[in-house]
Amino acid sequence: MVGASTDPSDVNQGFKQEQGFHFPLVSDEGGGASQALGILSEGGRAKRTTFLIDRHGKIAKIFENVQIDGHAEAVLAAATGMQQK
Repeated sequence: MVGASTDPSDVNQGFKQEQGFHFPLVSDEGGGASQALGILSEGGRAKRTTFLIDRHGKIAKIFENVQIDGHAEAVLAAATGMQQK
């Protein structure tokens, strides 16, 4: 798992420590990656989106307009379903 944000790297690292994340949180400060993925808002912020990538490196599922409550469980269920196929 990797997280990304359009915030500067130092802000991301502070947020990562504050939240106790145990995965990389990288900066897309210029918004180039977010724009390429089609998730950059008109305000220059990345829309909260999760991409579930299969073992072949292909996008298996996209979760758009992510709400925090229940999201981790939904991603886990989708990933578990992928493993069973």
